[in-house]
Amino acid sequence: MTTKLSLSDIEYWQKQWPKDEATETAFEMILTEDGDIETAFNELFKAKNETIQYGNKSLWEVTLNVLRKEICNKNDSLKSEIKNLRKNPKETAIITGIIVSIIDKCQLPLDTGLATMIVLWILKVGIDIFCDYTENDQ
Repeated sequence: MTTKLSLSDIEYWQKQWPKDEATETAFEMILTEDGDIETAFNELFKAKNETIQYGNKSLWEVTLNVLRKEICNKNDSLKSEIKNLRKNPKETAIITGIIVSIIDKCQLPLDTGLATMIVLWILKVGIDIFCDYTENDQ
């Protein structure tokens, strides 16, 4: 499954997203990686932590698996928020709430920049596809 955002997608979401240094860095990294969210995520994490491994899997894989369990099995409210964001993309309060929830639920070394990349990836593929796609990775 592609994890690339087009330049117009990046520009669109960058305008909607709450502005802070971590999220600006996330968008810059996505642009540097030609819209490839997974590569940008791994590079940003590596820059901050000197590794992209978490045990024998990449942090990206572990993060998606943890989030699938939290969003798809337990947390209908977070899933609803993500669906709501797709309908109301200019609601920065929804974006902030989702990012905070992801950081809290994941209990992995994430900051708002890394969480931004995850939310963008989920928005790109859609929450229902995310749940089905990552479930098949188990």
